[in-house]
Amino acid sequence: MTALKNREGFALPMAILVIAVITAALAAGFLATNSEIATNQAERGVNRAFWIAQNGLEQFLVRRSESGFCQLCYLTGANAPPVAQYESARVAVTGGYADVTSRQVHASTGSNDPAIYFVMSHGVDTTVKMSGAGNSAKAERTVGMYAKWNTMVMNVLAGWTSLSGISKQGSSGTISGVDQCGQDTSRAGVSVPKGEWSSSGHFSPTGNPPLDTTKSVSQLAAQTKIDWASIMNGAITPDVEIPPNSFPSSSKFADTSYWPIIRIHSNNYSLPNAGQGIIIADSNFTISGSNMWNGIILVGGSLTSNGNNTTSGATISGLNILRGGTADTSVVISEATANGTKSYVYNSCNVSRATKGMQVYQAVPNTWIDNVAIY
Repeated sequence: MTALKNREGFALPMAILVIAVITAALAAGFLATNSEIATNQAERGVNRAFWIAQNGLEQFLVRRSESGFCQLCYLTGANAPPVAQYESARVAVTGGYADVTSRQVHASTGSNDPAIYFVMSHGVDTTVKMSGAGNSAKAERTVGMYAKWNTMVMNVLAGWTSLSGISKQGSSGTISGVDQCGQDTSRAGVSVPKGEWSSSGHFSPTGNPPLDTTKSVSQLAAQTKIDWASIMNGAITPDVEIPPNSFPSSSKFADTSYWPIIRIHSNNYSLPNAGQGIIIADSNFTISGSNMWNGIILVGGSLTSNGNNTTSGATISGLNILRGGTADTSVVISEATANGTKSYVYNSCNVSRATKGMQVYQAVPNTWIDNVAIY
């Protein structure tokens, strides 16, 4: 049997081998850790980019008409949607930004065929740069959806249209369908169903024609093109609802950019002060004194106008006839009454300004795309 001999120098190579193996294992561990950190970082970045893109898209749909929000949006004028084929805005959010674009894919051919747009939002997360992809690489995500351009244009038949008729007392005052803004053709001064106009003092409205009593109640109701039942059920979201809120003060209306939609549930409510915007009164409504209103007044019941007041825009009363002929209080709607000196005139600029906030992109259901490919 051969005796074992000492193997001189064996320990050093073994130590080097062990160190090499441990070093490789540590390097692999660090690499795996860094890879996992980078992967998690990228996933969080993509999730943030998705949130930024979605947030930007929602802000664009809601805030597009705000002053200074859009970099390229045709808010008014001849190029306003649905004519405009392209709009864009950069929406800054916490930790990034979203570039939102709207491209027309279908042009409008009429009131029953709105323009269709594809609205796309490209979200960029600027909080973390992607590891190993260069200093400029950031997490990005793009979402999109189809939307209709909802113009909500009001069909103005006259300076004052009343489905329940009008009784004008006294010979003074003005009820006119001549556009005070000078941008539109003249409408009828007064439009009521056959036999539903009466006046004292030989008062005569002005317009084209001055007085239109050629239609039946059903014919006039159809021509208003107002879905009053949907409005009563909340189709138009008000800025101010009474009750529980109170009517905006005169100081609030001193801001000429403030044109709210005001929904009034109280019956026999009286306009407390002058202002501008849209008034939607569920039932009977009264304007007294020298109060003035610029914009649109929609009254479900009867409208009573006393004193020397002015409404410049468009007025429609007796709209609860569209729901069966009675006010919400179950009181039969009486004719509108105009007492004393007053002015009810058509003003296309005030009508357009009042409805401006309702001219928006309206999402087409089931068209949301959560990962749009871009090149």
